[in-house]
Amino acid sequence: ASRASSLSSSSRRARVGRANAAHEMVELASAFDAVNMDITLSGAEEALGKCAFASLALASGVFASKAIFTDDKRSGKLEQYAMYGGNAALFASLAARWVESGHFPLSNMYESLLFLAWGITTVHLVVTERDGFSKSAIPGALSAPTAALTVAAATLALPAELQRATALVPALKSNWLMMHVSVMMMSYATLLVGSLSCVSYLLVDASQDWAMAKGALEKLDGLVDKEAKEGEKTRNRPKVASDGTVTAMDDSANVDFTGGEFAMDARGGERIMTEMDNLAYRCLGAGFALLTAGLVSGAVWANEAWGSYWSWDPKETWALITWLVYATYLHSRLVANWDKKDSCAVGAAGFVVVWVCYVGINLWGVGLHSYGWFANR
Repeated sequence: ASRASSLSSSSRRARVGRANAAHEMVELASAFDAVNMDITLSGAEEALGKCAFASLALASGVFASKAIFTDDKRSGKLEQYAMYGGNAALFASLAARWVESGHFPLSNMYESLLFLAWGITTVHLVVTERDGFSKSAIPGALSAPTAALTVAAATLALPAELQRATALVPALKSNWLMMHVSVMMMSYATLLVGSLSCVSYLLVDASQDWAMAKGALEKLDGLVDKEAKEGEKTRNRPKVASDGTVTAMDDSANVDFTGGEFAMDARGGERIMTEMDNLAYRCLGAGFALLTAGLVSGAVWANEAWGSYWSWDPKETWALITWLVYATYLHSRLVANWDKKDSCAVGAAGFVVVWVCYVGINLWGVGLHSYGWFANR
């Protein structure tokens, strides 16, 4: 009996051992599957990031060449499709990161930079596709490089540990992460595109002034050279003959600065500047509304997390400064009736303010918004 009992006990131990071994094998296989999935997703993210950068670099080159070297400065299908490709690659990369991390991909600087680049390309495509492919190439010559450099900063400038997907810090484990942060990032993207349109307006205005002055000087230089070569017969003064007859002026010396090629250049510049002004107004108006919604949702989240709607945190302060800058632009555009050039100067200044608010505060690593963006050192 004792022998049978010991055999039964040994048999049970063997069965338990086999069950534990099988369980460990299942766990090990699951761990390997998870590691393989992470490796696959990480490789996919890296490949998609390279594709996004290549597409945006191509779009930047084509946009810039058309904006600089063509007369009508119109964009075409190639650069627009390249922007579509970069936008799709960024969207797929963010989706892969969402699957890998298990949360909305806006928890660190790497994810937010990719999201911002995706937002810039999305806003550009929405506002330029409104009338088909016939829009000016000048906004794309600024928006595409901005998105490309943003992707490059995320994939090349940030160290590897800051690109890795990590678990959310406790304060970010909230539904407000998707609602507040995504709205703020889209407001930044929309405002940046609008500010770049203001920069485009100022560049076209300056180039028009320079082109008109250069053309007039070249025309006058040509007349002076012609007069020196041909002598008195080309001087722009009345001629008096020996019998007292007065000959009329030589009309060929008259310079018409209100017609001809000068007028054509001016009309083309006015058309492009009107497009830039309308584009800037639409983008900055929409971006201002998104920024306002983001500030309100952030205040509600802050009260829920920290017990205060507003604490004058550096990020909150700079977000308010950003809001005031674009409020000034809209006020000058709609109420104060400033010159468009002055309004666009305010909108262009907002480009720097947005980057300080978004990146600068996090680089300094101060305030309540510094966690989750850069590693504590």
